[in-house]
Amino acid sequence: MSQEGTTQGDPLAMAMYAISTVPLIHRLSKETIKQAWFADDASAAGDLSALREWWDRLVQIGPEYGYHPNPPKTWLIVKEESYSQAYLIFQGTTGVSITKEGKRHLGAAVGKDAFKTTYVQGKVAAWVREVERLTHFASTQPHAAYAAFTHGLASKWTFIARTIPNIEYLFQPLEDAIRQRFLPVLTGQNSFSDNIRDLMALPARLGGLGIINPAKQAAIQHHTSREVTAPLVNLILEQSKDFPMEALEEQLLAKNAARQARRQAQISAASDLHGSLPNSLQRAVEISRESGASSWLTALPLTEHGFTLHKGAFRDALCLRYGWRPPLLPSQCVCDKTFNVEHALSCPYGGFPSIRHNEIRDITAHLMSDICHNVGTEPVLQPVTDERLTYRTANLEDGARLDIKAQGFWGNDGQCAFFDVRVFNPFAHTYRNLPLTTCYRRNEQEKRRAYDQRVREIEHGCFSPLVFSASGGMGPTAKVVYKKLASMIATKHNQCYSHTLNWLRCRLSFSLLRSAIMCLRGSRSSANSPAHPQLHEAAIDRALCDSRVGSRL
Repeated sequence: MSQEGTTQGDPLAMAMYAISTVPLIHRLSKETIKQAWFADDASAAGDLSALREWWDRLVQIGPEYGYHPNPPKTWLIVKEESYSQAYLIFQGTTGVSITKEGKRHLGAAVGKDAFKTTYVQGKVAAWVREVERLTHFASTQPHAAYAAFTHGLASKWTFIARTIPNIEYLFQPLEDAIRQRFLPVLTGQNSFSDNIRDLMALPARLGGLGIINPAKQAAIQHHTSREVTAPLVNLILEQSKDFPMEALEEQLLAKNAARQARRQAQISAASDLHGSLPNSLQRAVEISRESGASSWLTALPLTEHGFTLHKGAFRDALCLRYGWRPPLLPSQCVCDKTFNVEHALSCPYGGFPSIRHNEIRDITAHLMSDICHNVGTEPVLQPVTDERLTYRTANLEDGARLDIKAQGFWGNDGQCAFFDVRVFNPFAHTYRNLPLTTCYRRNEQEKRRAYDQRVREIEHGCFSPLVFSASGGMGPTAKVVYKKLASMIATKHNQCYSHTLNWLRCRLSFSLLRSAIMCLRGSRSSANSPAHPQLHEAAIDRALCDSRVGSRL
């Protein structure tokens, strides 16, 4: 039997417990007392004499409702000038402890400023040790350590910042541990300027890593918390027995307003920061802010779904994201050109750009085969005979192929939809000084001029170019196609559309990221490949003859 009155792990236990304690709370209500209950943690504030009456009443009728007060765990927090009076009123058999300094309450602290300062300093010291421990893990498992920081550890000090005011300066030792120890080990970079640290604090969708600066965020978190909880605070002060639905609506409005204000502040901070960054980093941040380009960063590293990166791949991914030079790159490519990130993503040696293209093609075709008929890869187009195609750059070759064919994708069961994939390098010299929108438009137009009219007039189908950047972004047409694909998959499997779209973007993001890392680290030199003889028919025949393989003795 649980000593807390509820069964641990039961999702309905909290709601049932709250309902069952309402009659007890109503019987304890008194005009001179302000009650606040959170599960089995009861608290009250008011005049000392009235508090003693409330406590005696709770001890008397609480067991009738299954609530058994625990005096040794109960504390009375009073002002210093009221300490003697409190001791006289609560002395005897109550068993209640009295303090004039302060006490922990629901994970925060109530009392004198000195007590709150000591309390927060103790918490910060413990978090610094946790960050140092996480730094040790980050040396071998940076992807897992990053997820542990952003999805778990950071929430601990967020709660304290929301509940205790004027403590931002106490978080500086924690920020020092994050900036001087955790970030260098996580990213493989030795140091960070103030601008780069501010960039790392931005959310991933704005080009950052979401590793917040606790010293800068504490005051903002507390202000937001006061605004969001204001409707509930008013209800506690009023001590009304009824819960007006207007209060719930007010809180929802306050939450939405706080969320919008936070996002707007983040966008403004990102905009102000962007101009102070070097040109190369500005371009990298612009690319990383595309929809879907940060999906690999925000997903939990689950091996089951293929969302994990080893330490070298994770740090290479960060280098690609921020334009840093990855370590241990060769100075010269096998094609005799200078080897850098720009060249690695485009060099045809080793066939890595083709592999990158083929992986996107195969993933898309596999997903379409779940919701469409007659799905195939590299379908051969019918030859051009007497048809006249107006575009000068139209592909007229016999045996021309596209990447994917799917029947009924756009709703017409008798029509085939054709798709062609292109992945371009946004760091290439051709695109370096162009806006990303222009890069996508040029590549889409080039594909349409080559195939759109031929598909419409000869195949009686429709054509959609699927243009991606090597960093994970999509062109306008690709976004429409994959939204349609996510909608069809979600409908068939009775899933949430937004979740399905995020999952789809994450798969594509990891595929493009791994392909980019393969272009960066893959072997292009025969010196790094195992030696093997050239196989041909004569060599096979001679080997069979000499070794008598398959011969009868």
